[in-house]
Amino acid sequence: MNRFTALLIAAALWAGIFLPGLGSTELKGEEGRRIMPAVTMMEGGSWLVPYVGGKPFLRKPPLVQWCIAGSMKIFGRNAWAARLPSALSVLALAAVMIFCTRGWLITEQSLLAAIVMMTQVATIEKCRLAELDAIYVALSGIAMVLWMSWWSQGRSPWLVWIVPMLFNGLALLAKAPLHLLFFYAVVVAALVAAREARQLLTAAHGIGLAVMAIIFLAWLLPFHQQVDPAALAKTAGRQMIERFTGAEFDVGNWAMSLPNTISNHLPWILFLPLFWRRDADAGQHERTAALLRGGRWALLGCFLLVAVPGMLPRYVQPLVAPFSVLLAPVLWDCPRRIRHWWRYSAFGMTLIVFFGAVFAPFAVAGAVARGGDALPPAVAGLGVLLVFAGTLMLVSLRRRLHEAVHLALWTALIAVMAMVLFATCAAPWMRLKEDIRPFAESMDAAMPEGGTIVAYSIDDYAPLLASLFYLKTPFIYAPDVKSAPAGEAIYLVRGKDWEKFSRKFRLIGEPLVARVTQDEKEPSVLVRAVRIE
Repeated sequence: MNRFTALLIAAALWAGIFLPGLGSTELKGEEGRRIMPAVTMMEGGSWLVPYVGGKPFLRKPPLVQWCIAGSMKIFGRNAWAARLPSALSVLALAAVMIFCTRGWLITEQSLLAAIVMMTQVATIEKCRLAELDAIYVALSGIAMVLWMSWWSQGRSPWLVWIVPMLFNGLALLAKAPLHLLFFYAVVVAALVAAREARQLLTAAHGIGLAVMAIIFLAWLLPFHQQVDPAALAKTAGRQMIERFTGAEFDVGNWAMSLPNTISNHLPWILFLPLFWRRDADAGQHERTAALLRGGRWALLGCFLLVAVPGMLPRYVQPLVAPFSVLLAPVLWDCPRRIRHWWRYSAFGMTLIVFFGAVFAPFAVAGAVARGGDALPPAVAGLGVLLVFAGTLMLVSLRRRLHEAVHLALWTALIAVMAMVLFATCAAPWMRLKEDIRPFAESMDAAMPEGGTIVAYSIDDYAPLLASLFYLKTPFIYAPDVKSAPAGEAIYLVRGKDWEKFSRKFRLIGEPLVARVTQDEKEPSVLVRAVRIE
């Protein structure tokens, strides 16, 4: 297999996993908080300082918003376009794994690493959302893969240190610098195992650090000049306290951190013990063996960090890339009994997916009967069964593939089938239970022609930001009383601000629309009011 063929296979699997139903479900979690600053940028706002709810968004750098805004400029303002950069980041990381590991891993092992990365539960979940984690994990993962590959091959120190640090610098523009902890955990562990720790003191490493700092400072310095330094310092200080002192510590969440981390990295974390097989590094040259000997302990130690109060399972997502490329050669030579277990597990999952395909028309028909937006049941069922048949044909190619690659491909095809079933069967049912998009539709219906909604003190409250994303009615932000219009206007008010709002505004009539949620005592409302002078 050549590497271009490997990339085509990876791209086909990527499309089957990450594109079906990408924009079909409504925004959830923090997606509104990521997308609406990008919408503001598109509508003439600052690209240097993200704004959300009419205020500067000081908690995160703007790289993700830049990517989302660029995608929506090309493909239009819709959820599919907003989520596409996250999905594309996975494809970019897979391409780097396949092409930039030449000379370290053989082609089939590189493809195996890409499959492992793309089919982890957390990768599928996070990288189908307009969130920070996908782009952040991809950039930091590219940095780790490049360093590991080029260092193991003994390439020039200038290449080994400077190019990966460039991607680490870009990752800093996406999220906090936690990925550097994982990067250096793997790097230091490998250098110590190879007795080359002195490389950390070389000029090439120092210049690499300077390149990373320059990339980040090129944005930070002009950003700092355009925002309130006191507010920025307060926000940064509060975030550091919450992250490193466990201020957000919850006993229940903490107890589930390690189980959730394990589930996030299924199914491949089940193979983690293979790293400590006696002959796991047999036949590998010195630096590759050092990567495995040191990297396995670095990965284990970083995984266990989630046991620290305040740490969340998603914080260790940057480990996906080094875990995948280190696991690939180990899977390549895994014992026969492990391959038997793997094959039987894949066969069992195939049966589950098959029964899902058989019942697909009935599931779609049930959603349609309740008013769900779905394909005709017969078309949906036929499409799912055709994809299943194609999957079986590809699985039959086992004699032409190394057994580990065949089993990994089989596992990935199960994931493809599962996502096709999700897009055709589960997504219509999920849309029946949506509340954010229907709330936006009800606001549109309640608004007079030519009216404008004033989003009052929304700040970065993600659910209402998501509702604004779906609005067809024009809206403006009023972050405080002074910025509210002088005359009569129609306001969107968050439930927790209702009492404060009613003291500063004179209400006219009953609320036009209300959205009741479990996390607020008072519903968020659309109401006509006049500011009290």
